[in-house]
Amino acid sequence: MPHERKLPDAKGELQQPVQAHLGEQLKRYFSSIVAEPVPDRFSSLLDELEKKERAAQPSALEPKK
Repeated sequence: MPHERKLPDAKGELQQPVQAHLGEQLKRYFSSIVAEPVPDRFSSLLDELEKKERAAQPSALEPKK
């Protein structure tokens, strides 16, 4: 007997077993990407952004007006 495929319900929600399967497949796919090192250029850009954000925020040591 062939495997019967079940379609999403009227709200477009998938059944729990389908959600679980998709979740596992996505975790497996993206786990290798997460384990990759961050490129140096990207790290440098993030550092620059963080410095600019800190410079734009009032210091906690400055008295409030």
